Amino acid sequence: MAFWTDETVSEILKRKDKKYLITDYKTPSGRIHVGALRGVVIHDLLYKGLLDSGVKTEYWYGFDDFDPIDDLADNLKKDFEKYMGVPLCNTPSPVKGYKNFAEYYAKDFIQVYEKLGVRAKTIWASRLYKEGKYNKAIKIVLDNAEKIRNINKKVSGGKKSDDWFPLQVVCPKCGKIGTTKVTGWNSKEVEFSCEPKMVEWAQGCRYKGKISPFNGNAKMPYKPETAAKWYTFKTSVELAGKDHYTQGGSFNVAQEIAKQVFNIKPAYGYGYEWFLVGGKKMSTSKGRGVSSEEIAELLPPEILRFLMVRTKAKRAIDFAVYGDTIPILYDEYDRCIDAYLKDSTSDLARAYYYSRMKEARPPSYRLRFSKAVYLIQMHRTDVNKYAEEEKGSKLDKIEKEELDVRVKYAKKWLEKYAPENYKFTIQKELPQVAKNLDQNQKKFLLEIVKLLEQKKWAGEELHKQIHELKKNLKLDPRSAFSAIYLSLLGKDSGPQAGWLLAALDGKFIIQRFQEIQ
Repeated sequence: MAFWTDETVSEILKRKDKKYLITDYKTPSGRIHVGALRGVVIHDLLYKGLLDSGVKTEYWYGFDDFDPIDDLADNLKKDFEKYMGVPLCNTPSPVKGYKNFAEYYAKDFIQVYEKLGVRAKTIWASRLYKEGKYNKAIKIVLDNAEKIRNINKKVSGGKKSDDWFPLQVVCPKCGKIGTTKVTGWNSKEVEFSCEPKMVEWAQGCRYKGKISPFNGNAKMPYKPETAAKWYTFKTSVELAGKDHYTQGGSFNVAQEIAKQVFNIKPAYGYGYEWFLVGGKKMSTSKGRGVSSEEIAELLPPEILRFLMVRTKAKRAIDFAVYGDTIPILYDEYDRCIDAYLKDSTSDLARAYYYSRMKEARPPSYRLRFSKAVYLIQMHRTDVNKYAEEEKGSKLDKIEKEELDVRVKYAKKWLEKYAPENYKFTIQKELPQVAKNLDQNQKKFLLEIVKLLEQKKWAGEELHKQIHELKKNLKLDPRSAFSAIYLSLLGKDSGPQAGWLLAALDGKFIIQRFQEIQ
């Protein structure tokens, strides 16, 4: 079987479109959490795959900034409660220097995904409505209001009143869009009222009137709007979170509206699984979860992209910043690079291919992330020198750049998130706990001294020798390795013993192990 992205691209190509347009949208109603990045990256992978297939392809990322504010993070409620129901684009930014509320949160998100190599064309719903791009679609949905009501009822079970129209206008009196109800349509204007109790989260001003629904005076609800976007822009591909594609979900309704009202083939798509952090789903409007900026600070772009790429879209990602998740993620990434260097067509190789940020060859030598974490805690150790000794030659430019990046992010992870078993300090004096070692443990350390006096060992090689010593002396693993750690670190666990000893000054270790005797 092919890599999941390649399989999806093959399915998309069956449409045989002259030109392929991939779209994705987000409502910028608060700080945008890392889960939203999954959709951005998945669509970017498909964009890359389609381009590789030789077909004309564009990728647009849209911000639904014409949506009303319907919820707020706790820290914004005091100052922004009065804007509930107002379009995001007409609400002031929480921070000076931005045009509006939506732009503030969207711009932060754009910066993050552009760092991941995503180069989508940015579109803004409010501008498209004001420019009249949706005028034709608005007329179609209003003319087919009854048909849309029936589709909604049949597909999702939702019941709309007989006088419901698929449109909400911006109230010319109070400026709210979330509280208005269209009650009539004469092919030129809609009748509407601004309802005081239509929704729980905003109160309308009771104004009633007539207005043209075109050129930014009104917007369509989510489901018909989705179909209208496909119709207006000839969209080929749009995936969404799994809740949208469940039976009776919003995209199921949109697909039927596309077919029965707009007479078009719906965009190709399916629901992708959640991106969870510590098993929890996140919310943009409520400000819950880890923001995309926070994760982007913790992981370099290639690794953050790889986190999204390696898992099939229909499987959940449960990411944890604590524990050993990040060192393991790096190890998996390195495994994919090794696979790519051997056979660029394998599944592991394709995972690397879709994760990479540059066309240049990947670094042949890479210091393990966990080793970088340990080395930076050994203040007398030259990380660059250690890497060259491990490689057996000088690092080339690409390898040196990769090493520098890993050291940089290892420091960040160690400072904020690393568990205790990754942290240690080489004790300058013999730790008190090391004086309680038994005779077998002391003998074991003396045998290690003999090994160190023979030559300069590589970490893996020395680790194998230590295992042999342990076996010959019939010491259980815990007794053997705790003897090393207690003597050097003052705690009974630490990094791989062979690697630790190889990285430290040999004379220092010999002196310490002899002192114990």
